[in-house]
Amino acid sequence: MHPLLVDFEDRRRQVRHYLAIVLGAERAATATASFTHQRRLLTLRAGTFLLMYNLVEASMRAGIDAIHDQILTEKAPFERLIPCLRKEAVTRFKKHAKPTLHAALLPGFPAAFVSVAMAESTDFAGNVDAKLIRELAEVYGFSTNAPKDTWAGSDLLTIKSMRNDLAHGRKSFEEVGRDYPATDLLNISRRASPYIRSVLENIVLYLGDKHYLAA
Repeated sequence: MHPLLVDFEDRRRQVRHYLAIVLGAERAATATASFTHQRRLLTLRAGTFLLMYNLVEASMRAGIDAIHDQILTEKAPFERLIPCLRKEAVTRFKKHAKPTLHAALLPGFPAAFVSVAMAESTDFAGNVDAKLIRELAEVYGFSTNAPKDTWAGSDLLTIKSMRNDLAHGRKSFEEVGRDYPATDLLNISRRASPYIRSVLENIVLYLGDKHYLAA
């Protein structure tokens, strides 16, 4: 199994284990459960979004970094990249280049240019959802095809929004927990996780066939 998928499955396992705890706590709760127990359950529910978002962003960062790493390893020159990826290389070069270090890239400018552009790890800053993944697919040229029962990753917007509301204090854990019972969280995970895995499988195929290179 490709390292991208190995890491993904390890993180998905952690989500499953956490959901099992949430489901168990919810089954154990009764109408006469103490107020403290009910509040703990709400907090547990909301925490699921943190783990699910961790799975989403970490997986996509690893996928994009894997593309960069393979391009760097092969020392692919700028002119060999597919057109959409050339645009990304220019954007990333302008962002990451340091004038004092990279003022003179010759000889071997094309490969050196790409090396500078792709050297930095990708930072999504808490903004990964299905829309961003589709935009990345257009930039790099990989597919986002996934089974219909993943709903094309539409749940990723909910995961991102709830995670960011929690991380930035816009909502409390108890507020989020009230809106999402364990069964809803389980269903979201069952759609979102296979979607991310499908995208990663597409990236693995993309790397194997070297679709980042122009024909």
